Amino acid sequence: MSPMTITGSRWLGVLVLLGALLAGEALARSHHTGTSHTAGEFDYYVLSLSWSPAYCLDAPSSSQCNGSRAYGFVVHGLWPQDERGWPERCDRSRVPDDVVTGMLDLMPARGLVYHEWQNHGTCSGLSPEDYFRLVRTARATIKVPEEFSHPGSAIEREPAAVAASFVRANPRLSTESVVVDCSGGSAPRLREVRICLDRDLKPRACSSDASRANCRAPTLIVPPVR
Repeated sequence: MSPMTITGSRWLGVLVLLGALLAGEALARSHHTGTSHTAGEFDYYVLSLSWSPAYCLDAPSSSQCNGSRAYGFVVHGLWPQDERGWPERCDRSRVPDDVVTGMLDLMPARGLVYHEWQNHGTCSGLSPEDYFRLVRTARATIKVPEEFSHPGSAIEREPAAVAASFVRANPRLSTESVVVDCSGGSAPRLREVRICLDRDLKPRACSSDASRANCRAPTLIVPPVR
């Protein structure tokens, strides 16, 4: 076999390997971002409620953490979700400033409102006004358990106990429709409670992709509201 043939064979092997890597990356990307980036094409919603005291321990300079109001759960977002993956950034439209201002009672940082529209709201198939109206409606369907309304001291709970508290406070929910997300480390903290809702905002079971965020720690800490 000539040297030219050997070189050609090696290049062919490299190209085949590169093609396999790119195909694998594309497959992973489609798994994480869903099968479509077309606005309005998705299966259900995830309402994400962020525990503000935990966020503020990591981002103390945020405007959310330095105002006159001490927050407990705030709305992180209402995310279009597919059974496998999720769509993101479906178009480049912007949310009007007055709509942003109108959401600050639920999402207490302008940057958060802008971010959630750009990343998730654009995939809803709704206008900014209608999308954030839906966010408000979705939040109104969920009652925060009394023990998380304004705790003055840290709470330690099993993740499943946090989910069970939400189910007790919201009998329409099931444990399959609630995901409890926590930070890592030796003392994990509650980060978010995520609730899966169908497109009519009725509770439904979370898909396996959404459920991957479930906290695996035996217990977690719920920092107090200050």
